Amino acid sequence: MKKILLSLLGLIAYEGIAQQSFAGLRTSTYGGALSTISNPAHALWARPWDVNLLAVDANLGNNEMGFSFDLENSFKKFTDNLANSKAIDAGVKVDVLGPSFIVRVNKRNAVGLVSRLRVMAGTTGIDANVLQAVMDAKNMDLSSNLGSYKQLRGVSDMNVLANAFREIGAVWSYTLMNDGYNIIRLGAGVKLVQGTGSFYMGFKGANANSFSLGKDAKGDPILHVNNAKAEVRSGGLDVLGSPDIFATSASTVAADLGVIYEYSEDGCPNCDGHIPYRFKVGVALLDLGKLSYTTNNKSYRYDIVNQDINLNDVQKSLDAVPRPEKLGGKTFSSSLPTTLNINVDYRFVDGFYVNLSSQLNMVSKNEYNARYSNDFVLTPRYETHWGGGVFGAFLPISYNEVSGFNTGVALHVGPLIFGSRSVFGNLIGSSKELNAFVGLRFGNIYQ
Repeated sequence: MKKILLSLLGLIAYEGIAQQSFAGLRTSTYGGALSTISNPAHALWARPWDVNLLAVDANLGNNEMGFSFDLENSFKKFTDNLANSKAIDAGVKVDVLGPSFIVRVNKRNAVGLVSRLRVMAGTTGIDANVLQAVMDAKNMDLSSNLGSYKQLRGVSDMNVLANAFREIGAVWSYTLMNDGYNIIRLGAGVKLVQGTGSFYMGFKGANANSFSLGKDAKGDPILHVNNAKAEVRSGGLDVLGSPDIFATSASTVAADLGVIYEYSEDGCPNCDGHIPYRFKVGVALLDLGKLSYTTNNKSYRYDIVNQDINLNDVQKSLDAVPRPEKLGGKTFSSSLPTTLNINVDYRFVDGFYVNLSSQLNMVSKNEYNARYSNDFVLTPRYETHWGGGVFGAFLPISYNEVSGFNTGVALHVGPLIFGSRSVFGNLIGSSKELNAFVGLRFGNIYQ
């Protein structure tokens, strides 16, 4: 299991596999500070004040492999059935909402402070046989004779990218209009983003005959490269060494912008936050900004010709490549994962809602940008409250452009939130995601 976990860390979001965090709960009527990560205008809602102590969402996803709760068995089933080379796009995402709060200062304004940490890591085009060799080479039928190496014809370029950054920022929401039936709210967030680093490793310009797989005399898995260009570039994040996700290698100021329209049938202009709306539409542009890193001295560009790469010690193999181009000291930019978020919420009767939310990537697919994949979530839910307490049940049904369809469940019980966007598929081993989230918060509610 340790080797599998290390391998997953090696799948460090190039193809943009990251999904919406806290599926279902992020658009909850009583989401409080948590809801501001989907639209800053949510700071004005059903809570006059709210505090988030800690909330964590962790996700592992890919485009080919079904996950159950037994990870080792999931990998074994997948690799046992490999007939041909398959290109694997995979990703790991951790989203931590730290201590945060929102407070309504008057009828029209609410302010807050939000802290957050994100790690986004992913691969594209990793041949499934390479993945198997990293995890379980001893059980593969691999030759130590170069002429009999297994040809990997299913892919050409293979890439790995990791980005990690943390932020603290102010959020503000303002009621622009409220005539009792129609409400328009504006929201904005300004945040200081500190980048731990951006790490890229991959091949470029390789053709389908460039790679083969074998083993050396010790039994270590060997990736033989006939002719390809490779690059290892790191701005602060030393994935091949000992990464420190709390270090600071770059800083920038970023922004979130949002607007919400609500329609209510009650005609009460003084009841904002008290009377449930009939429907609501929100649009937000999030994570506007980019980080600029200085490449460290462990970064190189290689021309690899007839070279063996030991998959158990990639760095040592790359050190043996003659005359690499040094990249240390050069700067490169890594965009924050800018997205366009649209959500529509409809209330059928008291407590029963359905929400459709989308997260659309707005970042180009260059080598270094952190990015989310396009993601859509339909969430029927039931929410009610008593005094300051809340009960909510959510059924997020999601579609992600990489991992496909998933169905999960989430609960909000008093101060506790928890759930998974993939749990039902994981029970039968069909989901290509493995997700869980949990959080603790408290606050007040309009009666």
